[in-house]
Amino acid sequence: MKITEQDKSLFKEIQSRHNLKEGFISTFFKRRLKKALLKDKDLQQALKDGDKELEDLKKHIKDMERKGMKIPAFLKKYK
Repeated sequence: MKITEQDKSLFKEIQSRHNLKEGFISTFFKRRLKKALLKDKDLQQALKDGDKELEDLKKHIKDMERKGMKIPAFLKKYK
């Protein structure tokens, strides 16, 4: 999620109107974002799927080592 110029100007307007410090607003938005992401079922499922695929890749690399096959350089970081 990228911040647009319109978001920046709106943020500055709210900050100046209510005389708020940047730290308070950023902390508030971080909390809201964290709660929203924790409740997002699609994101949670995508993270679980990614973890499972990474574990499968690690197993595949170990199998390749055991069989004596050469492991490509781009896969060595996943050992």
